[in-house]
Amino acid sequence: MMQTTHRPMARTTPPAPPILRKRVTDRKERLLQAASRVLLRHGLQALTLEAVAREARTSKGGLLHHFPSKAKLRASLLDDQIDRLQRDLLRLVAADPDPRGRRLRAYVQALVAPDPACDRPLILAALLSDPEALHRWQGFSDAWLGPDLNSIDPGRADAVRALVEGSWLALALGLGPADPARRAAALKDLLRLAHA
Repeated sequence: MMQTTHRPMARTTPPAPPILRKRVTDRKERLLQAASRVLLRHGLQALTLEAVAREARTSKGGLLHHFPSKAKLRASLLDDQIDRLQRDLLRLVAADPDPRGRRLRAYVQALVAPDPACDRPLILAALLSDPEALHRWQGFSDAWLGPDLNSIDPGRADAVRALVEGSWLALALGLGPADPARRAAALKDLLRLAHA
């Protein structure tokens, strides 16, 4: 008779039920929205864990459970904005019938056209506050635009990219055209330049 050795099962934590995962996701989303409101209303200096907890009407401990530091909170804000932007970019790419240069055109539309899914002041604050955040944004931007920058005239692609980055930064700082007609005309010119 063959003897088998009994190995005790390793203790593992079972995965959270879907309803609990949804609650955690909803709670993190509410905390990020509260942080966004603090940042947009009062600036980066006011983005403290205490201010975010107060805005979210939760305890500081509840906030620390999801974001153990101010740096983690700021990084999560940037990640959230990049995720939102990427969803918008994918939607715009899917709607563009011309495959050549469409990622660049989507980038122009998503960052220069007014869109509530991409809160430029929040991204700007996150970018300018931390070299690591700037590095992460550069990585996202390079990865998104890489296929188009390699498939259309490089000089044109680089010029359009520089114009787009400058345009959305100017808009975030309140330096762009305030008149909607002028903003629309500028967007139309950028999109024209983004065609191969």
